[in-house]
Amino acid sequence: MVSKYTNVALPEELIQEIDLVVKKSGLGYTSRGEIVKEAVRRFLKELAEYKQIKK
Repeated sequence: MVSKYTNVALPEELIQEIDLVVKKSGLGYTSRGEIVKEAVRRFLKELAEYKQIKK
């Protein structure tokens, strides 16, 4: 499967925090994109679970 990517603008403060996680956390992240993709996936999963609870 071929992935299509889109650029997203983030405030500089968030970029700096993400960069710190990449450089110093020891959590295994190697790029900003990795962190952002995981964060979005987790958010969407939590949102879906929340919607299920609200039904």
